[in-house]
Formats: sequence, structure tokens, C-alpha cells
Amino acid sequence: MKEGQAQLEFLNSLLAAFCGGIVLAGIVPLSAYDWGILAAGLLVVCFYLFFRDSMVLKYMVVLLFLSLGALGFISAGMLPATDISHIYGQEVRLGGTLLEAPRVVEDDDGSVKLRYVIEAKQLWRVGEKLEKPVSGKVYVYARAQQGTRPPEARIGDFIQAAGTVKLLHGYQNPGRVDTVQAARTKGITAQISVGKRGIDVRQQDRMLFLRQMENVRAQYLASMQSMMPHADAAAIFAMLFGGYEGIRPELLEAFTTTGIVHILSVSGSHITLLAASIAWMGGWLRFPRWLTAFLVILAIVIYSVLSGCVPPVIRAGIMGVLTFLALVLERGRDARRILTLTGLFMLLVSPLLLFDISFQLSFLATAGLLYMGPVVHSRMHGWPEFVSGSMAITLSAQLFTLPLLAWYFHMVSLSSLLANLAVVPVVEFMIVIGLFAGLIGFFLPIFGKIVFFVDSLLLGAVYELTRMIARLPGSQIYVPVLGAGTSAVYYVLLGFWLQPQERRMRVYRWLIVHRQGIMGSGLCLGFFVAGYYFTRPPELAVHFIDVGQGDAALVVTPHGRAFMIDTGGTRDRNFDVGRRVDVPYLLHYGVRQLDGIFLTHAHEDHAAGVGGILKKLPVQQVFIGSEDRTVYAKSMGLSIAAPELRNFVPLHTGAHIELDGVSIEVLYAPQLAKSTTGSPAGNEISNVIRVRYGRASFLFTGDLVKEQEAVLLAEAIPLASTVLKTGHHGSKTSTSPEFLQAVAPRWAVISVGADNGFGHPHAEILARLVAGGVKTYRTDENGAVVFYTDGSRIRTETYRQ
Repeated sequence: MKEGQAQLEFLNSLLAAFCGGIVLAGIVPLSAYDWGILAAGLLVVCFYLFFRDSMVLKYMVVLLFLSLGALGFISAGMLPATDISHIYGQEVRLGGTLLEAPRVVEDDDGSVKLRYVIEAKQLWRVGEKLEKPVSGKVYVYARAQQGTRPPEARIGDFIQAAGTVKLLHGYQNPGRVDTVQAARTKGITAQISVGKRGIDVRQQDRMLFLRQMENVRAQYLASMQSMMPHADAAAIFAMLFGGYEGIRPELLEAFTTTGIVHILSVSGSHITLLAASIAWMGGWLRFPRWLTAFLVILAIVIYSVLSGCVPPVIRAGIMGVLTFLALVLERGRDARRILTLTGLFMLLVSPLLLFDISFQLSFLATAGLLYMGPVVHSRMHGWPEFVSGSMAITLSAQLFTLPLLAWYFHMVSLSSLLANLAVVPVVEFMIVIGLFAGLIGFFLPIFGKIVFFVDSLLLGAVYELTRMIARLPGSQIYVPVLGAGTSAVYYVLLGFWLQPQERRMRVYRWLIVHRQGIMGSGLCLGFFVAGYYFTRPPELAVHFIDVGQGDAALVVTPHGRAFMIDTGGTRDRNFDVGRRVDVPYLLHYGVRQLDGIFLTHAHEDHAAGVGGILKKLPVQQVFIGSEDRTVYAKSMGLSIAAPELRNFVPLHTGAHIELDGVSIEVLYAPQLAKSTTGSPAGNEISNVIRVRYGRASFLFTGDLVKEQEAVLLAEAIPLASTVLKTGHHGSKTSTSPEFLQAVAPRWAVISVGADNGFGHPHAEILARLVAGGVKTYRTDENGAVVFYTDGSRIRTETYRQ
């Protein structure tokens, strides 16, 4: 093996060991002290072996980096005693420096929601005059009513806000981007909501460089809006600096389907594609290598500065500058070493980056271009350079990130190659001239506006072309989630394919020599796996999805049929729970269509998600309560003339549906007076549904109140169930002692949002469940909860332990 190749493989093994240590620290219950002692011992051993010139040294160094990864991860979670997250639940008055431009979102009613990122400097507890020491970063949420303007706040200004400190909390379901961990990588550990009280702003001259960059971006946007519709300006601004605010949903959907949505993200893939396009242009125009390298670096630096030097851009920019500098100078192996060292250094500084999707995609996309791009390009000898170059970029980036795409997005775009050939060059050209127009616009405003007008025309062409490609048959295919073992096998096979022919031939010869033993072992393993899967009893899976302050459950029958009971949702419908929480959860578990959705009632926190699901997945029928269809349509954000409403079927007491050996029983469907105002009826309208498989049963009561529980008891309706979905998110208006006694569950699930303003679940209900010997799970604490049963035995899994 060549010395350079051995050095690269050793560096990669150190990076892999460090990442493995980070993951291991979350599994093995060892303290920072334990890992520190282990690391110190390994360091001593490494010194000893170094002076003995031992061949074992490199293996000990790998183990040392594994222990350092674990130690770094645990240390990153050890916040200082003054961190603001330690006083969660307390009402305070907080002062600090604004670190980013406020994020502004306008609601349908004309009110404005704002989010500020503040570095805490001062803290007073309510009722106390003495200032307390405080540190850390915090989200501050405010709201401005229609017709009122929030106070102007610029980066570096001093902000004061009053409210209750709360911990960060996201939707705790598998397959989602962990927003809490992403915030932690930025040092943000808490949040405060000031509501209508707003904030106080004291202007101060700090962070002037970042403030000036924000002014430049604002000038870009203002100049665009003066020459084109605001929706077009929002799309081009997103292409330049990232974000989805103000973009037409149709354009966003088309970009997603064709696999080029990364264009709207300040991620490594954006910088990588931008730099790759400029590098290709330099080669096509036969620029000297030094000039091409200079243009690549200049483009990355300008983009990073104008994007506000936010951490994802800085990380991707460093990778892009170093790796493409080496590539353009035809030092590909040096570029690979630089990428590994850069990734290792970043993780040493911030181990939590390993769980950041931006870092993951940036690193793997760049690795794909460096390791796989040249191989694909060389094996397409004879193809036109434009085609082979684009295909090498597309295939290498997608194949290296495939397990992540399957985990987070569940889809791979087959049309991405065509989109990258036909659309991406135009978009990259738009980005380049857009950046140029913004800079020139400071000196020649008319010229800048003309270029932005051209950008707007090009955007129209991109929009139509992308939509056309997105409508092609099979433009996007579903990819099942690849587990850790499957992903490891995938990368091993991919790595084998990338090996030099000589090494591959050695492996082939070894396989031929040992083919009998390998085939025998494979057959034994295959018989064992097949025997396990064919002899184990089929299981029903009941998932309680974390949808925040709402209810949503997924039921998957033993042979893969699926239906939902409630879908969750938000009352203001500004966040589409159906599309952004339910659908990703369903796809994560391989559910691509639903036999039905059963709704307990029409309140948004139970039914609003249906609208998003219907737009993404086929649903045979939606079973509703006695409220009018128009009430459900309003809750779901659908038109009263929407064709989907034809498949809405009212439930009636005593209805019984059999699906794949699973019984769905409607125990109670109250027929109350229909709303004449278009608003949902009260909680008393809730249907009561029981799902039964063998001796296992699951009872869903929606928001049923005690008075209606008493009606069920008076009518002697049999309620006994193994698992109870606790009524009304654990409110004391539900789950009476008599009702709980009649159900007699072994387990209970409370679907509830963290730190909600309703006080759910109530302490009285929790005490009642404990007194009844009921094992209780909560989605705010445990995340998604899954019950598996073969009809007699039951096992549970939770997203959070």
C-alpha cells in the first residue's frame, strides 16, 4: 500500500472512531470522569508504544480517539451553572445582545410573529431586585397584532424581555431533524415567549460587521422587490442566502420533487454546487488553474460573508475552499486529507455537530465529489464533458448521502439528473449574476435592477421547466429507511466499488478461493433469518405520534395495512402538522397509503393534520363525527367544495370494521346538534373508538369529558381495554375515577405538548393513574410511543427513554 493511501486511511479511521465515540457515549452509561480516565490511560499507552516503535500504536490511537469522542460529547452537554436553561419554569426579566436579524412570519390574520436570538447578559427574577449571573443563548418569541409594528431591532442591539423560561422542545419522532440538538450546536438552550407584551430595544453600536452584512442583504431584497413580484424576489433571495419564507408552495414542491431543493438552503451542497460549477466553467473556458482556484475561493468567501457568516455557511465554506483549492490544483488526494482533517477539527471543537443535518450533508456531499466524482467521470469516457461532469456531481453527491436522504426525507429524485442538467446551470447562473447585481447595484442602481429583472425572467423559465420535470412519471421514488447495519453494509459496498481495480481483483480472488465457506455461511445465515421471520407471530403496531398539543395515532396491521386515529394540528394552522410531522412519520415506517383516518372530533389539534396528509398520500376514507363536513373542511384548511370531502363518512355508535384481522369498534358516536357557525362543537362531541387484536385492545376517547364518560357508564358499554389514550391530553375534565376503573388499563398514553399553557397533564390525573397501577407514557417526555402486540404479549418502544 502506498504511503499516502495508508495515511489517508489512518486519518479516516480516526474520524470514524471519533464519531463512533460520540454515538457510543449516548448508549453506554459512563460518566465524563470514566471516559476521561480511559482517555488518559490510552494516551499513556500510546506514548509508551510510540517510543517502542510498536505496530500496535495505530490501533491504540484509534481507541484513544474513540474515547475522546465520547468524552467530548458528554462534556458538550455539561452546561455552566449560570446557563439560563437551569432556571426553566421561572418567570424572569432578561437582557442580552441580539445575535441575528429577527425572523418575521406573518399569520393569516395579519398579525406578525417574531423570533429573536439573544445572548443572555442580565437576569432578574420576578419580585427580586438583585441581578443574577446568567449565560447562554435563548430564543425570544414575540407577537405584534395587526396594524401594529414591532420595535426595530438590529444585530448588536440590547434587548430586554420578560416571560417564563422554557426548555427547547421539538417533535420527538424518528426520522425528523432534531431541532433541539441543532439549536444546541449554536449554544441555544432555552426559550422565552413574551406574547403581546413585546420587547424593549436599546440601540448600541456592537457587531457592526454582521449588522452591515444584514443591511446588504436587506438592500438586495429591496432592490429585487422593486423590479419583480415579491414571490419571485423571495425565491431568488432564498437561492442567494437560503430560507423558504415567501416562496410559492408550488415552486418549493417542484424543487423538492426534482431533488434540487438544496438550492434554497445555505448548506454545504449549495456551496459545493456553486464552487463546482465555477470550477467547471474555469476548465471549459481554459482558465489557468490559479485563476480558477481564485474564482472558486472568491465566490465562496463572498457568499459566506453576504450570508451573515452563520455557522453552517462557515463550515461549508471552509470545506469548499480547502477541498476545491486542492482539486483545481490537481491534488485530489490532498483534498481528501483536508476534508477529513477539517471534519475532525470541527467535531473536536463541537462534537454535537455530528447530529446536525447541515454538517452531515455538507461533509458527505463533499466526500462524494472527492471520492466518487472522479471515478464516475473516468468511467464515462467518451461522453460529452457537460453531461459526464453533471452526472458525476449528481450521482456522487446523491449516492454518498443516500442513507441520510432516506432517513430524513424518504425520497430520492430520479429526475434530479435531468434537473441538474437542465435547471441547475440556469439557477447557478442566476446566483452568480444575482450576487454580482447586488454588489454593482450599490454603485450603479439602474444596472443592478436590470440584472435582477433578467433574474426574474429566468426564474419564470426555471419554474415552468422544474414543474414539467416534476410531472414526469417516476420523477421521485420512495426509499425505505436504512438502519445502522444496512447503512454500514451500503457504505462498505460503495467503498469497495471505489477501490482501485488491483485491490478489487485481490478481493475477487480471495472470494473465489473461499467461495464454499462463504456460500455455506451465507446459506446458514439466510435460513436462520428466514426461520426467525416466518416463525414469529404477526404483530400489530400502534404508534402514538408526538404532534405537540394534540392527538395522533397510527395503527399498522400485521400484514401492513394502516389507518390513523386523529392526526394532530395547530389552531392557527400556520404549521402544517399533517405534511411536516405525520407524513414523514408514516414514510419512515414504510406507510405510503392509508385505508382510513378515524377522527374523534373536528378540533384542529385532532383533525387539522388531515389536510396535509390528503395532499401527500392516498387515503381511502376519512371517518368523522356528527359535525358538518364544512366544519371539518375549515379545520383542515380545505375548501368546502374540495373533492376530498366526498370520502368523508360519519361514524355511528355500534359501527364495526374488520381490517386484516384487526377490529375497529365505534363504542360511542354522539349525535349532537350540528354547528351553524362553521365552528367545531365542544369536546363532548368526541367519538370513542377501540382497536382490538386478539386479547390486546386500545381505547381512544379524544377529548371526551366526564359528563359523556358518565353516559357511557350509564349505558353499560363495555370499556375494558389494555391501553388507554388518556382523554383531553390529561386534563382533569376527563378520565374520572369511575371511567378509569371501568377501562382498567395496564398502560396509558398522554398525548400532550411540552410546557403547554393549559397545565396538561393535570397532577390529579397523573396521581390517579399511579394509584391505579397504570404504566403511563407521555409524548412530551417520551416522544413517540409504539406498542407491538401479537394479540397476547405486548412490548413498547419510546423515542426517548
